[in-house]
Amino acid sequence: MKDFVELFDGLKRAHGCTYVDKKGADGLKIKGKSFVKREVVTDQLWQNHLNGIEPSLGIIPINEDNKCRWGCIDVDKYDNLDHKQIVNKISGYGIPLSVCRSKSGGAHIFLFTTEFVPAKLMRDKLMSISAILGYGNAEIFPKQIELKSKDDTGNFLNLPYFNCKNSTRYAYDLQGRAVTIDTFLLSAKVSALTPKELQDLQIKRPQSEFSDGPPCLESLLKEKLSDGRDRVLFQYIVYAKKKWPEEWQSKLSSFNHKYFKTPYTDDVIENKKKDKKTYGYKCEEEPMCNHCDKKLCRTRKFGVGKQVLFPQLSDLQVVKLDPPIYRLNVDGERVELKSEQLQEQRLFVRACMDQIYKKPPKVKANDFDIMINELMANKEEVEAPAGASKLEQLSDGLEDFCTDLTAEGSEKMDMMYGNVWNHDGHHHFIYKKFFDLYLTKHRWTEKYDLTLMLLLDHCGCEHVRITVDKKKMSVIRVKQFEKQEFKPRNIKLKPETPY
Repeated sequence: MKDFVELFDGLKRAHGCTYVDKKGADGLKIKGKSFVKREVVTDQLWQNHLNGIEPSLGIIPINEDNKCRWGCIDVDKYDNLDHKQIVNKISGYGIPLSVCRSKSGGAHIFLFTTEFVPAKLMRDKLMSISAILGYGNAEIFPKQIELKSKDDTGNFLNLPYFNCKNSTRYAYDLQGRAVTIDTFLLSAKVSALTPKELQDLQIKRPQSEFSDGPPCLESLLKEKLSDGRDRVLFQYIVYAKKKWPEEWQSKLSSFNHKYFKTPYTDDVIENKKKDKKTYGYKCEEEPMCNHCDKKLCRTRKFGVGKQVLFPQLSDLQVVKLDPPIYRLNVDGERVELKSEQLQEQRLFVRACMDQIYKKPPKVKANDFDIMINELMANKEEVEAPAGASKLEQLSDGLEDFCTDLTAEGSEKMDMMYGNVWNHDGHHHFIYKKFFDLYLTKHRWTEKYDLTLMLLLDHCGCEHVRITVDKKKMSVIRVKQFEKQEFKPRNIKLKPETPY
């Protein structure tokens, strides 16, 4: 277990928990659940994972110093995914990666280092690797280059080898065969890069006629295409207009016959030549997005250049506060949002400018809604810090109010002056006095009627009618809290120095 823990070391103050989909006694599917838990990663959690005891363990690779010693390309394509083909492709580029089967049948492509390295360095290298492998649209771990605060938990990845003796989350060898956890650990240790080796790692691309243009064209056109012809042709036209502004039309016919298995007819190509408008690259569309390397593209003469691209939005976290706080990765940088900033694009852009000093371009309102809805559908829930929720604050305030020293010896009549009357094992008080004299003074922001509803529904309070000074009154009653014993500290005073 020690080697496994060392290999996947990450954030200590929180971890991920995942319960997988199962079938109930009635044969119906029970949906699994994933969430972040704000608890220290203990040895028992690691052991439970390897023993196959749910929930399976998820580790957040970025640590408290914004460094990591492992990263992962998460390929979530499940239909007919050929893991052996991925292994062969990696082997062809000579990149020291480990391929594991994920819990859902996708692929986790790991890169390990001998020491902790900056999270940004790991992300940059893996993004370049994912592009050349054809998974440029895949999720990259660590998901962010920096945690916002000590309250931020980052995003976790489910670890391999759950139930290690009979696991379905295993690694593959160079022949595409499943290997034991011991073999995997030995291989990962041997292939781990030093920080300098990672820094110097070059993702070598074969020379092509597109080496001065978008890397997506370079990768896509290594062989003749059968799918995505129209979008790839559009991408090529943008490139051709940049490279040959006066004669780009003359290049289309040869490109059409050279790179498409089924070329367009001449009349289609002639129609394309009539378009005089200037467009930008469609980096976010398939199949280009699967081979996109933005960082490299910006360095190329006829690449994306200064074209402003809408950032990749990923991994929405919901911190369960009242109201909730949302955390979102915007091209790997962490942005904290309120609900209205997710709802309205204008406010979202402003939040990005304020927090990461970037101004995303405006997209169609419907496209923005689609992106946000997809993020919400795959959100990750994070427990709020202890005592942070409105309900916890109200409960604590109620107890403080009822156990205040002024309640000692109070009589029924004293409730009229904002005090608490203790009788028959219960605290009694007038709600308006509690709200006006205590909660408002302690900067409570919820409305009067909602606060009353919270007290009655969640804090064990009830309305009762009692007689005070011959007058029937409605008061709040709650079971008496245990009295806290306060022991005074023994303070030793220095002996007086005579003079």
